[in-house]
Amino acid sequence: MTDLILTNGDSAGGTLRDAGKAGVILPWRDVLHEGQIIGGPIEACSAERVTTLARRFRIPVEDIAAEFAERDAIMRKHTDFDRIELWFEHDLYDQLQLIQILAFLADVGRTDGVRLIQADDFLGPQRADTILRFAEHERAVTGDDLALGADLWSKLAEPTPEAIASRVGGLDGRLPFARPALLRFLEELPSPGNGLSRTEQAILAGIDGGTANPVRLFPEVIAGEEAAFMGDSSFFHILDDLASCDVPLIAGLAPAFDGEEDAERFREAELELTMAGDAVLAGEEDHVALSGLDRWWGGTRLEGRSVWRYDRGARKLVAPGGQG
Repeated sequence: MTDLILTNGDSAGGTLRDAGKAGVILPWRDVLHEGQIIGGPIEACSAERVTTLARRFRIPVEDIAAEFAERDAIMRKHTDFDRIELWFEHDLYDQLQLIQILAFLADVGRTDGVRLIQADDFLGPQRADTILRFAEHERAVTGDDLALGADLWSKLAEPTPEAIASRVGGLDGRLPFARPALLRFLEELPSPGNGLSRTEQAILAGIDGGTANPVRLFPEVIAGEEAAFMGDSSFFHILDDLASCDVPLIAGLAPAFDGEEDAERFREAELELTMAGDAVLAGEEDHVALSGLDRWWGGTRLEGRSVWRYDRGARKLVAPGGQG
């Protein structure tokens, strides 16, 4: 029998291999902060997410479906592995993956041989001679860990953010990065002041400050994160959203189309705020009221002009219809 090593992506997986890790290395490769999250069997969640991710990232449905099916099949064969190592870092991208994996392990009742390695730094940029240092704090995964993961996952999958927002406040050090990551996730809900998520707010502020090119804007916005979690593809698609909504907030971005040239339009774009963008950034207009939304936040569908919001200053939810 061999080891199964789960981690956030191909870069970290390759570095772990270079560092001498043997066995099956399985990158999770799912952007769980985008698209719908549902509870139940992992295969059901994967099937629900395939179409949304394919449309969002303009990847063939069959490619994502095949990748998820292969990943989930390996997880179902977990008894083939004496040891399972979970290598995940501190940001939202990784913490959502870790929570999903713990929920799966809770469902199958597997703690034997499962080890958790949590990194307080990013795994992707590590070298073969630095990545194994995180294993100094390796620990066994317990039934309490699985129960916590299953509880968080089920609450994330609920049709409103109320349960997970309430649960976050009671998190302790068992999963030390879960609380800040989930608080950051809540900040991607629209604000009650102008309808912008934290990322959208930073984008408009960056453009207003003179950073017009998307390729330069991305690292500027990411630099403002306590634990950067968003890749450039997700970021660029938010620019598309802001440029193509009913009342566009930004101008200067060519329409999206399939093909390799898609990246070129971001390299060549020179963005500027529209009059509506200026007004929303100033808090004089509301993005959701102007254009409405239709996107998923975990198990919550944000649809129309009356949606769940999150007051980032007060750290509290605002129910649909409750904003001023």
